[in-house]
Amino acid sequence: MPVFVIAPLGLQPADAERVELLRKTYDPHAAVVPPHVTMVFGVDDGLESEALRWARIQAGAFSACALRFTLATVARDYENSAWYLFLMPKQVPAVLAELHRRLNSGPLQGAPQVPFDAHLTLGRFQERVLAEAVARDCNEAGIGIEARIAALEVVLFDGKAARNRTVLPLSA
Repeated sequence: MPVFVIAPLGLQPADAERVELLRKTYDPHAAVVPPHVTMVFGVDDGLESEALRWARIQAGAFSACALRFTLATVARDYENSAWYLFLMPKQVPAVLAELHRRLNSGPLQGAPQVPFDAHLTLGRFQERVLAEAVARDCNEAGIGIEARIAALEVVLFDGKAARNRTVLPLSA
């Protein structure tokens, strides 16, 4: 099982309810992992203890930060032949971008290099038309979702199940 480092999102109750409804409806991983931003994408599980050590060091060096999602957008995943619905921030906080950069250096520099946009996945679709319709509905309803990132979570995830979850609070 590949090792991921995610940043779970703290949401206000109304935003959490809205995100949960969309994820339960459209995201097959909604019951497996909480709403989050992926910081490190799938490194070999042989690096689990090193990933945990490295993430613990980085978590201790960074403070919690806020993130504001303002746009629903659709992106294609050619590898999995699917369309994804993402919530996107207008701007990625500099501290979060630096945490991402540092997590993906050192012992985890072999992680897949995915451009960091701090998105929140709301759903996975086989049809582009449906994904775009849901994105359009979200945008028309207005998006202004405030999130707080106060921890990292190191997790083994194979696309179906998550295990060995370790939560690492960011420094105060």
